[in-house]
Amino acid sequence: MPVPTVYFLDDDENIVKLVKYGLRSEQMDVKFFTHPSDLIEAIKIEYPDVVISDVMMPEMDGIEMIDKLRAMSRQMPIILVTAKAAVDTAVRAMKAGAFEYLLKPINFDELKLAIGRAVEVARLRNEVAEFKSGFKTRYSFENLIGESEKIIAIREFIQRISAVPEAVILLRGESGVGKNLVSRVIHYTGPMADKRYLEINCASLPSNLLEAELFGYERGAFTDAKASKKGLLEVASGGTVLLDEITSMDLPLQAKFLSFIENRKMRRVGGLDELPVDLRVISATNSDLEADVAGGKFRSDLFYRINVVSLVVPPLRERGKDVILIGRKLIEDFNQKFRKHVKGFTAAAERKLLGHKWPGNVRELRNVVERAMIFASGDYLNADEIAMSDISQPSSMQDGLKLPKGLSFEQIEGEYLKKVLEWNEFNLEATAKQLGVTRKTLWEKRKKYGLLN
Repeated sequence: MPVPTVYFLDDDENIVKLVKYGLRSEQMDVKFFTHPSDLIEAIKIEYPDVVISDVMMPEMDGIEMIDKLRAMSRQMPIILVTAKAAVDTAVRAMKAGAFEYLLKPINFDELKLAIGRAVEVARLRNEVAEFKSGFKTRYSFENLIGESEKIIAIREFIQRISAVPEAVILLRGESGVGKNLVSRVIHYTGPMADKRYLEINCASLPSNLLEAELFGYERGAFTDAKASKKGLLEVASGGTVLLDEITSMDLPLQAKFLSFIENRKMRRVGGLDELPVDLRVISATNSDLEADVAGGKFRSDLFYRINVVSLVVPPLRERGKDVILIGRKLIEDFNQKFRKHVKGFTAAAERKLLGHKWPGNVRELRNVVERAMIFASGDYLNADEIAMSDISQPSSMQDGLKLPKGLSFEQIEGEYLKKVLEWNEFNLEATAKQLGVTRKTLWEKRKKYGLLN
């Protein structure tokens, strides 16, 4: 799942510095503004997931800014923050359409929870909008591009399983092979196509927050639980939920999730009542689950339960000429995006694509084609415009990592992380093990150095 974009506005630069520090380690892209006009101009170019704004500002107050954004048809959630707890101001804010109303001094735990709720609301709104614009078409069988035996087998698998919403499905495969796409096609070609589809990246949240997001919580369940909140499993009831990187769940949460799968009932954090939830459960991982079970990192009973129906999505290097077919479809997509009229690849470019190992799979191919399309000037992409990394496992770090003089420690760390990812063919589990860090720490480092894609 993409990292959410958050805009923060306050005319007091000291508050901006404080919030920068308070949100420094969060998995979100936060951009800061001290003038409302600057934020409004930025929104014309980039549409953030959430806006956080002070109420009292000399140029334009927060409520006026909400009216301005709504007039621009900008419907993202807006969280207002103020130092004055005036009832009339709070009422005006809610009537104007504020998502939440928080008081200064800022409680960062409260702010983070509010951002999380707002991001989820924004994501759900986007999903509804995307669905109305043609989700069924976008995630039809035709979007599983390829003529290889392996992709044909995947289409046949989906045709059989999509009609059985009770089946628990496990998708396995390397990072970037398209497990998320397969999951969406399963949902949108089945009887639940008109219902909710949610993706949850289990590696993106610490365990306690992941539990609250999945199962929800009752008012008073913990310090900042000032109101009850539905969990994502409850929200998705009737539809499909994809739990990506499921091996990132800690063992206690695995036990709770196992109970949910078996009984199709859940209890919110701090709640007493069991709530029935009917949905299709799809799990995905690029890890060696059997090794995780043997090492005590993953419960064997949960493994057997989610492994009822399993599908291995093949790496791109095993799909032969599918790489050319996918590349041509990507050219069509980028023609629209960049307003170009590229017709395809030259024969030499196709040979170059077929000769590459594609350690980053379809994600890497997309990046390669996008880069080529940006600089393309002719009717066809030629071999010189197809720029790919020649990745091979070096015999030693000295053979594989050469750095120029004068780099800072952070630059060296970033280059080393990039190289270790390449050595392990972008397998996150193997990379984390080689570096001796957790998956969460690896995610944070990848985000820091722009290596998430």
